[in-house]
Amino acid sequence: MAFNHLSIRNLMLFGLLILSGVDDISGTTGSTLKAVSMLFRHGDRSPTMSYPLDPYHDYPWPGGYGALSPRGFNELFGSGLIKSTRYSSLLSINCDTDATCTMDLDKILVLSSAIQRCVDSVQSFLNGFVRVDWPSSLVNVIPQDQDEMLAAPGKPCPKYEDIITTGVGFDEPEFKTIIDFESTEGQELLDYLQNNTGLTMDSPIILLLLEDTLLIEKDNNLQLPAWTDSVFEQYLVPLTSAFFDISGSSEYTKIRSSALFRDMTTRLDNLIAGSDDQNILLYSAHDATVAGMLHFLEVRDQTVARPTYAASINVELHENQDIVDDYEVKLIYFASYDDQNPIEIDIPDCQAPCPYKLFKSNIQPRLTPDYETACSQ
Repeated sequence: MAFNHLSIRNLMLFGLLILSGVDDISGTTGSTLKAVSMLFRHGDRSPTMSYPLDPYHDYPWPGGYGALSPRGFNELFGSGLIKSTRYSSLLSINCDTDATCTMDLDKILVLSSAIQRCVDSVQSFLNGFVRVDWPSSLVNVIPQDQDEMLAAPGKPCPKYEDIITTGVGFDEPEFKTIIDFESTEGQELLDYLQNNTGLTMDSPIILLLLEDTLLIEKDNNLQLPAWTDSVFEQYLVPLTSAFFDISGSSEYTKIRSSALFRDMTTRLDNLIAGSDDQNILLYSAHDATVAGMLHFLEVRDQTVARPTYAASINVELHENQDIVDDYEVKLIYFASYDDQNPIEIDIPDCQAPCPYKLFKSNIQPRLTPDYETACSQ
């Protein structure tokens, strides 16, 4: 696949800089690694919306609203380079005497949300991860109206259609620790925001979208309006974090995380049983997807509420001589695209080395019924 946003020279230089500081878990005596599943957020993007009184309403965002930015393309390429080094033992690379290299791409599964920035992100990731030509058919895009696990809203879920449409309410306890929207102060904040943005403040999701727009404008060196000084860091940022915790632990998100967990573990089970040989699973998704999985695995307290661009939660299977007739499972969290020192998550109720079967058994009670059943009225 062609990579249109960086020159080949710059890509190679960037790759050398990254690879020079990355640990390779494969080691020199052979790796214990059997397989890895990576769930990651897309890269840096433009805002998904403007607001009526936005001074940058007509700003020429590359690709338009919600698009992966040139910076985002670079981030995912760099992330792919870092992961290719960590997981080099799983990449079946064969090089001829003339330095022509090929790779067994059939061992890689790629699933992406249909939202274009996720497709673009995983394509850039693959450019850094495999570093050989790969066919466009390698990326499997899940149509949004059929998506049970990566894009939200995705496949219709009638039982939770109201919460999907309107979001959470202003009366959530997590919001009250920041500001009580039913108080005079809370109402004054909503009135202040409405007067300065032109937005109707009828749902916390409006606050989330507003904070996102302002944050991205700020990250792109656009000076924020003076009215934001008193509310952005004090209210909008913490309220957005609270929103992610509320949504990430919701029953609707639990249904989607259950579907994703089933998909991932079924594929790993098939690999272990020998009925499939795909040992690298890539899921390109959104911050809400990653946040939901962190809550589902009950490890949110070891991370941040809102995963940053290209953050990744990886499930690794390792051979371990101390575990009989099973594999050791590790949860590895990459906090950002350039994270060269990811943290190993402590798995609840499973002391290291954590057996894969026990890991699945502990999570079994949290699984919801299949999507159709869980979403039926």
